[in-house]
Amino acid sequence: MEEPSVGVDIPHPGSGRRGGRRAALTPRSASTALDARVVRAALKPLPKDAGKEIRGRLLIVGGSLRYPGAALLASRAALRCGAGVVTIAAARTVVEAIAGEDPNVTLFPLAEAQAGVVSAAAAAQVSTVTTERTRALLIGPGLAHAPGTDDFVIATLRNARSITTVIDADGLNALARTEAWRDSLPTKTILTPHDGEAARLAGSVVPSGAARIAFAERHAREWGAVVCLKGAVTVVSDGKKTYVHDQPNPTLGVGGSGDVLGGAIGALVARGLAPLAAAASGVWAHGRAGALLASEIGESGALASEIADALPRALREIVEGR
Repeated sequence: MEEPSVGVDIPHPGSGRRGGRRAALTPRSASTALDARVVRAALKPLPKDAGKEIRGRLLIVGGSLRYPGAALLASRAALRCGAGVVTIAAARTVVEAIAGEDPNVTLFPLAEAQAGVVSAAAAAQVSTVTTERTRALLIGPGLAHAPGTDDFVIATLRNARSITTVIDADGLNALARTEAWRDSLPTKTILTPHDGEAARLAGSVVPSGAARIAFAERHAREWGAVVCLKGAVTVVSDGKKTYVHDQPNPTLGVGGSGDVLGGAIGALVARGLAPLAAAASGVWAHGRAGALLASEIGESGALASEIADALPRALREIVEGR
């Protein structure tokens, strides 16, 4: 099926409006509306005999004493999107704090520089996990910033060259504080910044309207990565192909929602989707899960964990062809 190229109604993310001036897109920044048809073309039903290795293994590196729930939310979303095995690698004290919170997740304690702060040397420990059949890596949710964490992030990324890697939250902030950070990226990388994080990475403010789409495309090319520029309108681009998800939904505007999105994308990578397809499919599923929740309980009061739990219902619509 031919995917429709569209002009996209894009308000500035901070405006709070649900609509705005119709953006006239130039041919260079022609984009495709991100809808169920796009996801259905990429995400195939699991085979009847799919075991955990076919579903894939995802390693999540994140969490801190201040944000212990971020990695848990990401892992919950990953499991809800069908990952076979999800492991959280975090500072030893953090692992002790979250142990028993979710029996579906495996835990890997990392060496600490101080209580709850991962040591830069722990990157070598992460490597021992990523060589054990791990298909995808998500780094950053809830990691926080302390002396040594930036070095840990960069070393972990350098060691993960052959693993498709999703970088979110404090992983992105660590990059922004590091010179020549692009040289550290694995061969296949997905960056998931909101506008503030994207501005720090790019060294310039993210524009609005059609220029926001061009911003994502340009930096995807410059950084050699898939860019998932999050907002009321989310842009997903590898610099050649661009998808725009224009379904603003305040249900998603809660703490932890971004962690859920990161986990969803990581799971879809683990299931075998290419980086652009995984990012686009994760964005759609995340948005659809929020829409389903809004229809059930209204636009306020949803928890990030409930968004994660609604992901299977969103993905079921893809499988059933709705």
